[in-house]
Amino acid sequence: MTVTFNKINKTYLRHTARQVEALRDVSFSVDNHEFVSIVGPSGCGKTTLLKIVAGLVKADSGNVSYTSKEKPRSALVFQDQGLLPWLTVLENVCLGLELQRVKKNERQAKGRDFLRTIHMVGFEDHYPHELSGGMKQRVALARAFLTNPDILLMDEPFGALDAQSRLIMQEELLGLWNRERKLVLFVTHDIDEAVLLSDRVVVMSHRPGAIKQIITIPLERPRSLETREESKFTEIRWQIWKLLEKDIRADLSL
Repeated sequence: MTVTFNKINKTYLRHTARQVEALRDVSFSVDNHEFVSIVGPSGCGKTTLLKIVAGLVKADSGNVSYTSKEKPRSALVFQDQGLLPWLTVLENVCLGLELQRVKKNERQAKGRDFLRTIHMVGFEDHYPHELSGGMKQRVALARAFLTNPDILLMDEPFGALDAQSRLIMQEELLGLWNRERKLVLFVTHDIDEAVLLSDRVVVMSHRPGAIKQIITIPLERPRSLETREESKFTEIRWQIWKLLEKDIRADLSL
């Protein structure tokens, strides 16, 4: 399956009646089993692209097309995790399966198995307020992967974590992706994160968001945190930064 963005344009009307052009003529494709990150200055429409794929926002013009006969199922993972506070860890992990009408015994067995994969054994009956930020994000990832979506949409999922927890979660995600090989669209402001995780990185311009360049990441898989020490990693990171620098400095001067 391939997902293709065809000349996507989107303008928002703010409460002041001022129009804000978010996306302009955005076109690119993502292939099956590919991990693609989208980076760019704040407000350049990165999240809007994910919402268009998920069907939460409609493009003003252009469309998203799929090579599959039916519209693929997608799962979203956001920065705030979206865990339900009145449900336990196991219940949160199994929520998507419950909505898919999977029988309780079957979904709980799958949930417990996935919790072992993400090193959360012993926390099945805990509630979200009893977990650290990193643990909450593991639960959110498990819930998304467990529903077996065709497309995994991730919007700054590690943005609220401290630096150390963020590194651990990047490694966890690499492990999960190597196992599941989902088509992933991943929005981040962290260039290092994008290079480490991705097959390709879509670099976007300041608003209205347009594609500046799509960079293929030639780093071998499987990857780990040690991949950051490779000279090629540093070279690609610098290349992306130089594409973004002017727009980001312009944002800071506003």
